[in-house]
Amino acid sequence: MGDRTFGRSTVDLTDRDADANQRIRTAAVLLFARQGYAATSIRDLARTVNMTNAGIYHHVSSKEALLADLMRVAQQGLIDATERMLHDAEGPADRLALLISSLTAVHALSPMTTRVMDGELRSLTPGSAARDEIIALRDAYEDYWRDALARGAETGAFRVADQKLTRLALMSMCTGTSEWYRPDGASTLEQVCAEFVTIGLAAVRAPARAEATLDLSLLPDFPWEPPDARNDPRPDEARR
Repeated sequence: MGDRTFGRSTVDLTDRDADANQRIRTAAVLLFARQGYAATSIRDLARTVNMTNAGIYHHVSSKEALLADLMRVAQQGLIDATERMLHDAEGPADRLALLISSLTAVHALSPMTTRVMDGELRSLTPGSAARDEIIALRDAYEDYWRDALARGAETGAFRVADQKLTRLALMSMCTGTSEWYRPDGASTLEQVCAEFVTIGLAAVRAPARAEATLDLSLLPDFPWEPPDARNDPRPDEARR
């Protein structure tokens, strides 16, 4: 797995001289991930970044527009990164292994951003252009998984009774790392990715293979990810 030091927002959220857009987005991800979009007000954001409500509205048109923008950039970043990673991948097993390891790594490295991306679609207004756009981006990403499983089944590389259920199960396994992975835990990220690849290939009845090489430099990097995100478990959450 390639080396990469992921950037984290190091800006002081209350520093009025720091970039306001960066502070607002970092605070939004922090609050949306911790307490939920619905429970977060513009006043909460303003208080967190030491601004007035009017100051927030100078940079964002609405709370929902801010959420939609965060989700849009995150989803598009995931799509672009996946396209880069799969460019030279040969065979459905290689492609599935890269999909598993990359989705796992993105959620482990940017847990708060991915919690918002995965969990707050419900907060966008039904029928709105923003919600339709995010759904289209999500579907475009999931098409990589659909394609990998379909190719594997068609060529006989995979034996899958229900491709949709298999896809949902594997993706849920990967995205779950945003909730429990800790960099100081018992397993390294490389070990988690390798084990998940083994589990995923076993689920499609594919032969065991060497660990897929994941180049971390190809993954999306979200500069607003709060610096304490991976080391701030809920008080009652046991380290795994």
